[in-house]
Amino acid sequence: MHQLGSIYANKGEVDEVIALYNRVLEIDERSGNVQGKAGTLHQLAGIYANKGEVD
Repeated sequence: MHQLGSIYANKGEVDEVIALYNRVLEIDERSGNVQGKAGTLHQLAGIYANKGEVD
């Protein structure tokens, strides 16, 4: 899923990336996948930082 997010990001479809990563984050949380959750949060942070939303 992270690769798909990268494709969307490269195409400039930032809202799609955020929606995708939020869905992945829900799956990570439900399944107890701590490493996956960390990776997804890292990806989301990068997207928001690129948008200039660092708060």
